[in-house]
Amino acid sequence: MRVSLIFCHVGVAGMNANRPYGDREGSWIGHGAASVGSSAKAAGYDVDLIDLRQLSGWDHFERLIKEKPSDVYGLSVSAVDHWHAMRAVLVIKRTLPACKVIVGGIHPSIFPGQYDFSAIDSVVQGEGEIAFVDLLKMIEAGQELPKIYRGAKPDLDSIPWVDRELFDYKRELACNFTPDQELPSITMLAGRGCPYRCQYCQPAENAVFGNPYRLRSPENVVAELAYLKGRFHYKSITFWDDTFTFKTKWIQEFCDLYEQAKIGAPIVACSRADIICRNPGMIERLASIGVTWFVIGLESGSQRILDLIKKGTTVDQNIEAAIICKANGIKVFGTFMYGLPTETEDEALATARMIDEIQPEHASPFYFTPIPGTGIYDFCEQRGLILPQTKERTIERTGRFLPTIKGVNYDYLHSLMCGHRKAA
Repeated sequence: MRVSLIFCHVGVAGMNANRPYGDREGSWIGHGAASVGSSAKAAGYDVDLIDLRQLSGWDHFERLIKEKPSDVYGLSVSAVDHWHAMRAVLVIKRTLPACKVIVGGIHPSIFPGQYDFSAIDSVVQGEGEIAFVDLLKMIEAGQELPKIYRGAKPDLDSIPWVDRELFDYKRELACNFTPDQELPSITMLAGRGCPYRCQYCQPAENAVFGNPYRLRSPENVVAELAYLKGRFHYKSITFWDDTFTFKTKWIQEFCDLYEQAKIGAPIVACSRADIICRNPGMIERLASIGVTWFVIGLESGSQRILDLIKKGTTVDQNIEAAIICKANGIKVFGTFMYGLPTETEDEALATARMIDEIQPEHASPFYFTPIPGTGIYDFCEQRGLILPQTKERTIERTGRFLPTIKGVNYDYLHSLMCGHRKAA
């Protein structure tokens, strides 16, 4: 039985068969799809992947389906790619009406009812490695597929490492995340989920991964890094985990093993201001093994706004964390949200002034965008704040700043991001 995975995440990158190497949004791999594909391969299935980002358009997609038909198609769908996924399903079923279509990912996990169409044979809620293989076995056995199938949580050390070469992996190797990151570069995930309650992500993330936050063993992670070093000869690593530094004991073991393995590649990872402030010794140890950047969601210079979004940090911690990082030679990649609901112009100005005080090596400000399934989306929806066009377009992450909610002076926010620090 032949299986094709469809990578639908074209919300930002778009379809572009001629995209250059180094185009980050269009080239980074999807670890979820690569993990599901790897598990299906390990179960004995013939698996390939169609990356919509690398196609010239929907005619190209239909041609591929006709030239190399599969028995089963699996689509991983996020909120921003819902309509792209639906169009892909229609093309697949129109071309191959007898095939089976299975969808999964964060959006179907939260809103399975939005996928209740006859063209979709089954919806996976939660993690897909075990569930997708279960459904493939049902198809082989001629069983009727359940419309909604809850995925079991796999033991993260027992499933195979992600199959990066389902994608055109040379593209990811050519992508850097931080400005000075050396190429070739790889991305990694050490765990799943997030233990925090930030309302711009939760409870959507827990709809897929649930609680508790789970990590692979440090041995498993370092073993994969060592294998990839021999396979791709990478020179830098980016960990995509939301909070790589959550468990101090795990970090201590990881640092020891990483050092023993003599991998030596500089590391970019995500952390939080409160964790950094509580664990300066851990930060010093991470710096000693080659962590050169921390991505920190500093978000706002207003404590009221930080509390509104349930960030669980303080403005003082934001400032102190940057001081600790810089004292250890770790650069700060700070992310900041402007235009959160109820934010005043004075509060936006406080964020701009906090950026001036912290002086992150890389500042990444962006306009808040409400994402379906999150607490802050519900907050905005209940108050009628979401602009109609926000629901009709994809999330903006690549420097295009477009209004998303009512009651925000976006001209003023633009002036702050251009360096104008006048009081409102």
